[in-house]
Amino acid sequence: MGTSEKMIWLILFLAALLRLISLDQSLWLDEAINVLAAKNYSLLGIVTEYAKGDFHPPGYFIVLWVWTKIFGYTEIAVRLPSIIFGILTIWITFLIGQKIHSKSLGFIAALFLAVNPLHIYYSQEARMYSLAALVVSINMLFFLNLVKGEKSNGRNLGFYILSNLLVLVSDYVSYLIFPAQLAFFLIGHRTRFLKKWLIVLLLSLGIFSIWLPIFMNQLQAGLAVSSSIPAWKEVVGSFGLKPLILTYVKFIIGRIDHPDPLIYGSLFLIPGLLFLFLMWRGIRFASDFNKKLLSVWLIIPIVSALLISLTVPIYSYFRLLFILPSFMMLISLGVLSFKPKFRNFLIIPTILVEVIAATIYLFNSQFQREDWKGLVSFLGAKGDSHVLLESTGLFAPFEYYSENRIEADGALKEFPAEIISNVSNLEFLDGKKDVYLVDYLVEISDPKRLVSQKLMELGYQKLDIKNFSGVGFVYHYFKNE
Repeated sequence: MGTSEKMIWLILFLAALLRLISLDQSLWLDEAINVLAAKNYSLLGIVTEYAKGDFHPPGYFIVLWVWTKIFGYTEIAVRLPSIIFGILTIWITFLIGQKIHSKSLGFIAALFLAVNPLHIYYSQEARMYSLAALVVSINMLFFLNLVKGEKSNGRNLGFYILSNLLVLVSDYVSYLIFPAQLAFFLIGHRTRFLKKWLIVLLLSLGIFSIWLPIFMNQLQAGLAVSSSIPAWKEVVGSFGLKPLILTYVKFIIGRIDHPDPLIYGSLFLIPGLLFLFLMWRGIRFASDFNKKLLSVWLIIPIVSALLISLTVPIYSYFRLLFILPSFMMLISLGVLSFKPKFRNFLIIPTILVEVIAATIYLFNSQFQREDWKGLVSFLGAKGDSHVLLESTGLFAPFEYYSENRIEADGALKEFPAEIISNVSNLEFLDGKKDVYLVDYLVEISDPKRLVSQKLMELGYQKLDIKNFSGVGFVYHYFKNE
């Protein structure tokens, strides 16, 4: 094994090691919904029934369904596919960097991505974003083969069609890589390859058109929810300058934050300027081909997602994880723009920024996922009590961890609750002195705190409050008989 092979294997080993830390943290809402669906639906059902209510194509659901049938439903088991996708993305990033510039670019970009805290976070999540980043990277590798004019036979074109299909089944936002590729043709003066690209894409879309009826149902359902629950737009994605700035910040330091914006901005200032400087240098240093390729990969999906969010709220930085490899390659080109003797002075602080941010996330539960595991453990020790959730039923992570061992009900008849009649009569509390109210998503489901009002009317008094990271407050109510 040569030095090059050893180096990429070391980078991949480091990536795997970082992504295995804290892997058993609690499942959050969307993860638990996916896991319970994989557990309770048939393979056909998860594609044709469950997917209708989850605004995503079926690819990840199929992977999760098959995987869990073999390896089970623990936190670690359900997250392992995303780790594998994440590691493979790093390898593909190396191959792309090597193809467009040099092995040095491939190594540096792969290393930066291996320690990137945002990529680590979503490589640990039982959702489709790590898969989308992988398949887009694979698709861009085939796209490179096309636009570089490399000889292609029927087999290679077949693989290219397959890579398009993988994008189409991974995540809807990842489709924005296709407008980016079109933009490359329009500004890259390689229109002689446009016809072949268009034929391959149309063939892929034709095969995938079988999914169109379900997509239309998903779209209608998503628009209906967005219209009936305006606050939901802020959760799933919105148009504005703040989400754009947040994308840049999160691409560098991941999910860590600080409640004081001034302190947060001050701490980010130097790392933010370092990465901005390297990106600027990378764009200046890059060849015309690489500059256009990496720029459209990075910019077009962002602009497109923002514009779409004017009508359909889709813009969130994590949905754009598939453009992170291009960002890392531009930063890496910035490093390579300097003479070799100066490069380590840039590589080391860049890695330090990412490693420090990743370490804070990996070893501090405050920045990890919603602590449903801790919440259920706390409530399970409360004996003869009843748990209320600010919803019409039980939240998926509560179901996952409680396994029907805790008396619990949704407190709402209608979601969201606008008037007191939208709250359940709470007749199931008969004889219960202790009630615990979980206010998860209360700002959306019950902004007027009508459930709390109802409990007061029934003679309950609020005793104490306990906070669980990501989930929110749990209020203990007690009633003297």
